[in-house]
Amino acid sequence: MATKKVKLERACELPSEWDGLAAQNGNIYLNRKFLEFIERTEADYTPAYYLFYDGDKLDSCFIAYKRRGYNVAMFTPISFRISVTLIYLPMSVTASGIILGKLRDEVFDEIRRIRGYKMILNLNDENAPGYATGLTCSKCILDLSFSSFDDYLLHLRSHYRNHAKKVFKRAQDISIRYIDNRTEFTDEMYEMYLSIQRKSRIKIETLSANYFRGDMFKMFVAELDGHVVGFVQLLENGSELIFEFVGVDQEYNEKYPVYHRMLYEIIRYGIDGGFKTIDFGQTADDTKLKLGCHYEELWAALHHSSPIINGFCKLIAPFIEFKPLKTEFRVFREDEE
Repeated sequence: MATKKVKLERACELPSEWDGLAAQNGNIYLNRKFLEFIERTEADYTPAYYLFYDGDKLDSCFIAYKRRGYNVAMFTPISFRISVTLIYLPMSVTASGIILGKLRDEVFDEIRRIRGYKMILNLNDENAPGYATGLTCSKCILDLSFSSFDDYLLHLRSHYRNHAKKVFKRAQDISIRYIDNRTEFTDEMYEMYLSIQRKSRIKIETLSANYFRGDMFKMFVAELDGHVVGFVQLLENGSELIFEFVGVDQEYNEKYPVYHRMLYEIIRYGIDGGFKTIDFGQTADDTKLKLGCHYEELWAALHHSSPIINGFCKLIAPFIEFKPLKTEFRVFREDEE
């Protein structure tokens, strides 16, 4: 059966089959409505959409866009910044910007033909022949099999349960309120997000304030004496709840466990909402593993059109890849205490 490749420049040009492929793969971020939203809110984002047809059926696709100054060694103490075509979603989320079907080899061939550096992020495996591959940030997933938030706490081992009790005691004056993010997300809250970005050791993207006002998101704020001291943005994806982004008033967070209180609220929301899993994202993994999350490994594949440079990339990949924490946190009780 003949194959066909199509390249488009705007999400509004994508055919309806694109949404079907995204839904089939559980990737809410590749929905056309979401992609159009990203194009509106992120001024510097200029993607190209690649579609691969197996006969008349859309089989595979990916999104590519050019980034300058991308630190390919971000997981190490050194900085090695390059101009690179990223096969990726521009929100630093765990979802991928590529869907691979039967035409997997054709897709990888097409990416290899792009000049210069190309990097595919958040692959589910390292099977990318001809590319330098290595681990990127693992995502932290919490499986929800609890009847209530209290049941979650009861399943924690005593050390982690006592930590949760201390958080709630110290945060007893903090209230949680769900808001209409389209009208109530303020510049002060956006500054809280930026403060987190500035403190983060791994910096990839900084999103605009308008991203946080999208109508597809849920948002709650933590308040103390009527003052917003933090917020969390969530995205519901079928049976999966996605922890998108967070903002914290750093001054208050030094005095009160604002961040940890909001993490427990995410778990409460997930359990009460009947979700099966929570995707807690790829950062602050030490904290999230102590909530009971487990790692799901993700891979990156790097390629350069020069065989010499590409060979160098393969040599250095093991030294610059993400190193997951080796500590095994035994958070939940295996037997009744």
